[in-house]
Amino acid sequence: MPVNRRTALSLLGLGVVSSRLEAAHQHLAALQASPQTYRLQFFTPQEYALVDQVAEMILPADDRSPGAHEAQVGYYIDLLAAHSSAAAKADWKARLAAFEKLAVAQGGDQAAALRAVASQENNPGSPAEHFFVDMKKATLFGYYTSRIGLLQELGYKGNEALANFPGCTHPPGTHR
Repeated sequence: MPVNRRTALSLLGLGVVSSRLEAAHQHLAALQASPQTYRLQFFTPQEYALVDQVAEMILPADDRSPGAHEAQVGYYIDLLAAHSSAAAKADWKARLAAFEKLAVAQGGDQAAALRAVASQENNPGSPAEHFFVDMKKATLFGYYTSRIGLLQELGYKGNEALANFPGCTHPPGTHR
């Protein structure tokens, strides 16, 4: 399956090395088609469990959607990291370890650690804070390009031609 421009730019923007673009795209297509057969490529099972849990804390299940865990965003992040440069791979490992160390320092409270690093999102300094920034970006992209995020949450119905553009349907003064 050829890589389309949108997917290529998205994968490159998230750190996939250009020489691994075709392989990353093939793995991504396989993951989307059959997530139950995915095997970890980068993280250890323990690291993956933490990545999956943090992704779920960033985008938790609610009454509107199943959340990042159900959308298997952790697998997407594993795939993304596996096809990144050696430097990006080293960053993922170091930043994940820094976040885990921070959580241990917080008495094992990952939610408290997440709140602490999230408060520095706009100006990350520590490896744990950079981990949050990386995780948030990858979680949001992975979720909203998954079937659950795209179809269930956003209600995407595919490319369709509209006879007319309905325009804004919000009452005046209700925009955020």
